[in-house]
Amino acid sequence: MFRLHQLEIHRPFRHLVSTKAKCQVSDQPPPRFATFIRGGMKLKQFVHLQVFELFYLLVLAFLPFIVAQKVVGLTILTVIGVFGFCYIFKKLLTKTIEITGQAVLITGCDSGFGNAIARRLDSMGFLVLAGCLSEKSDGAERLKASGSGRIHVFELDVTNDYSVESCLERVNQLTSERGLWALVNNAGINFEGDFEFCTLDMFRQVMEVNLYGAIRMTKAFLPLIRRAKGRVINVSSAKGQLAAPNNSVYGVTKFGLESLSDVLRLEMSQFGVKVVVVEPGNFGGATGMLSKPTLTRMRDEYDEMWEKASSDVKETYGKAYLDAKYDAFAQSASTTCSTLAPVIDALEDSVCNVKPLARYLVSGSNKWFDYFVILIYLKTILPVSWIDSLIIKQFIKPYPRAAQAVR
Repeated sequence: MFRLHQLEIHRPFRHLVSTKAKCQVSDQPPPRFATFIRGGMKLKQFVHLQVFELFYLLVLAFLPFIVAQKVVGLTILTVIGVFGFCYIFKKLLTKTIEITGQAVLITGCDSGFGNAIARRLDSMGFLVLAGCLSEKSDGAERLKASGSGRIHVFELDVTNDYSVESCLERVNQLTSERGLWALVNNAGINFEGDFEFCTLDMFRQVMEVNLYGAIRMTKAFLPLIRRAKGRVINVSSAKGQLAAPNNSVYGVTKFGLESLSDVLRLEMSQFGVKVVVVEPGNFGGATGMLSKPTLTRMRDEYDEMWEKASSDVKETYGKAYLDAKYDAFAQSASTTCSTLAPVIDALEDSVCNVKPLARYLVSGSNKWFDYFVILIYLKTILPVSWIDSLIIKQFIKPYPRAAQAVR
């Protein structure tokens, strides 16, 4: 004889089992169904019990996910609500100037940001003074076709002292005693290439436009800006906040412009003059900086870099490396933001806001986020070595022949 111990049932369903704790049975095992009957549980009750237990266990298993979904949903709604509240609160607190035909001088209006913000401000009622490298460019012709009577287009070369002086005389005539409300230093050229390939003339050429051009314009027009208690708006770049490979020439001009803006902002505060920096992210494909004429110019410059490179540099990198760099640069237009609107909105705010931000960092990409701008935010909290690794992984490929050998 042996004892069959009480059948273990999940505690919430024990009331369905007979109160008999044990039962005596013979050595010969009873029929299968008889066990349930002798224990006080019929087959139908047992099946119901198993179904209930299965359902109970499934509920226990999936309850966390159901709760989590509610929590996630509430969290998302809370975040959206907070951002919505902050946006509305910011809008309510944001004060904009009354537009009464204030004069705004913009450089580099042949295309890109300059051309777009000139048209935007013209439509808002500003007196727009649009400086173009050529009055016969397509961008200049589009501005002339405005028909509002508030936009004036003229040739302006920010690298030429005489051109800047002529511009100053014309602006003086148009603004009379009101002064100049805003100067938008937008003129600039792009350049990419490894430091060892870039010549000193290339550094000077880009520096003359991107940095010295802004300095030349600001020094010439600052008295008019002080008279109006206006603002200087410098269009820099996200690459003026974080170094990027192949951008030593372009980057040094934008880092310099950032530093100039910081110093000028501090010095001009005593005169009620605002100094603002707008830092576009990945917008090259939409600005014209990756247009066919620009790519043709860059192709010639890459050929010049190879011709003027030393034998050691040629041996280290190889011609195939330089060609691959150019191809990557030409194809980068496919990753850029397709519209200039985010940057134009930032420029508009910097002109119209009574208290503009010191910096407008504008993300730009055809993806969900601008990788480079994310790195700019992360650099304040992550070690430099981590940021370097993330940049190298994303931007440095293919490796030069010598670097491949080391690896």
